[in-house]
Amino acid sequence: MKKIVALALSVVMLLSLAILPALAEGATGVDVKGTGVELTVYTNSGSSGRADWLVERAAQDGYKLTIVEEGAGAVQQRLINEGAATPCDVVFGLNAIIWNDLISRGILQAYDAPSWAAEVSEGLNDPNGYYYAIVKQAILLAYDKNQVSEEDAPKDWPDLWENEKFWGKYESQIKLTGGTTRNVLAGILTRYMDPDGELGVSEEGWAAIEAFFAHGTPVEDGVDLYAQIVNPDSPVLMGQMWSSGAIQYDEQYGTSTGVAIPEVGIPYAVEGVAITSVSKNVEEAKRFVEWFGSAQIQGEWAEKFGTMPANEKAAEKADPVQVELCSIPAQNIDWAVVAANIDAWCEKIMLEYMQ
Repeated sequence: MKKIVALALSVVMLLSLAILPALAEGATGVDVKGTGVELTVYTNSGSSGRADWLVERAAQDGYKLTIVEEGAGAVQQRLINEGAATPCDVVFGLNAIIWNDLISRGILQAYDAPSWAAEVSEGLNDPNGYYYAIVKQAILLAYDKNQVSEEDAPKDWPDLWENEKFWGKYESQIKLTGGTTRNVLAGILTRYMDPDGELGVSEEGWAAIEAFFAHGTPVEDGVDLYAQIVNPDSPVLMGQMWSSGAIQYDEQYGTSTGVAIPEVGIPYAVEGVAITSVSKNVEEAKRFVEWFGSAQIQGEWAEKFGTMPANEKAAEKADPVQVELCSIPAQNIDWAVVAANIDAWCEKIMLEYMQ
């Protein structure tokens, strides 16, 4: 009798093993489970408990992750320095400028679109399949509606230097290494592209940048924009901000953020997910990407950390103010061109135009 039971159990186990691959083969999104192969993940988006949460949540669905968390530029430089010796399988976070630099260096591999890629807002995924968008941050020209009416507010960045009423009332940067600042500069300079111009920018474009820095109030190092806005002794009433930061600072300072809505649209800092070209665990990496970018997981991520999912099906879990800010149309920017030129642009600006 024991032999019969054991035989029956063996048959059941064999049938189960035969069925599981078939189920996995047709699975998509959050239903794609990990196989236990360890993945090394690099990110700049692991702070404030994100890395720990992701390790634990992924483990529930069979993924074993080792996460290395640093700033965006540090992640970029680490991947460049490590080259073919990098242990990294998957990278997430960063922004379009860095993504395109990594692509140009052969550090990432193109791969077939995960099932959720079609649910991502138009224009955010890499058109050649090197990365797919998971989170978006609107890069804004923000002001406090308690102090500046919508009628009197700037409608676009050029208003700041072209209209004297804004001179001295907007914050200009003293460092050009930050992602938000570089996105703002990209949004301005790409309006003036000229193949015969210096560094691909027309004389009009460089004159605009010169005026931008000449008429702004330099940021006070270590003091955030909204602290300046609410300070009665500061002339600053507006400046650059990212969408989730606007929500955070309104809660902190009691401000009410208004934003310019340019006809050309606004830049977006696109956090994506990519697979390195030298990963030894490509199949597991693809499974993880399919799982991580799904509406279910990105919705959970948004609820936990206040992000704005690029996946439109996950957007219902986002803060309504975040949804509104990130509904502004995206500016048409050639990020590959930006990635190839941004360092040289910033060097020229620092040497020639910054006070």
